[in-house]
Amino acid sequence: MKVMSFNILADRRTWNNRRNGIVDIILDLDADVVGIQEALDTQRAYLENALVNDYTLIEFNISGNYDNPILLRNNRFTILDQGNAIGSICNGFDRYITWLLLLDSVTEEEFYFYNNHYCISPMRNKETHAINLAELIDQHQLVSNRTAIAVGDLNARRNTSVMRYLLNQVPINGIPNPVNLDDTWQIANPNVNRPPTTERGASIDWVLTLSGTNVTDASVGDSNGYSDHFPVTATFDL
Repeated sequence: MKVMSFNILADRRTWNNRRNGIVDIILDLDADVVGIQEALDTQRAYLENALVNDYTLIEFNISGNYDNPILLRNNRFTILDQGNAIGSICNGFDRYITWLLLLDSVTEEEFYFYNNHYCISPMRNKETHAINLAELIDQHQLVSNRTAIAVGDLNARRNTSVMRYLLNQVPINGIPNPVNLDDTWQIANPNVNRPPTTERGASIDWVLTLSGTNVTDASVGDSNGYSDHFPVTATFDL
């Protein structure tokens, strides 16, 4: 089962020139679940129509331009539960964690999928989002012990307090991380440095999962200029 995180760049002015390329990237990488970031209302509408034969676009009716939608491969998943939670405040607007509890008809396994877009600054806002994500995952694990996959543009490099909290359980302001998360890239490519996930050379887009989850592959693709972020994928044997 393959998942992807892809920030498609919220820019209405250039969207008409980029949209077919974005669709082609999604189809070529052929993920089963895709967390999308920076999808404005017009962009979401286009993706929904252009991908209708392959994917269903799940929206969360969040106020504002962004919605953190999730694409699901048609006829493979049953949505058992879904929701959203505030991650942080970013420039006066809420940033949300959108999530689904899914039943995979191929593997007959259930799993949680979380989609995120952290604020670019300041760091304390990103730290708040990371804490809220970890606590949400923990809440779900206490109720339903299932595989959890968290994706998104976290706007955080590996050596930041945000990623040390998420991946090394280093507390933030004395607040512990209640869940053990791993970077899927590191699991699948243990001896290879994590490549950049943006055109400017930063590695800030992630696919994380609970420790002990079987990850068979992880990759960082190329957006070919259609977005300033690259698509990030991971494949799981659930």
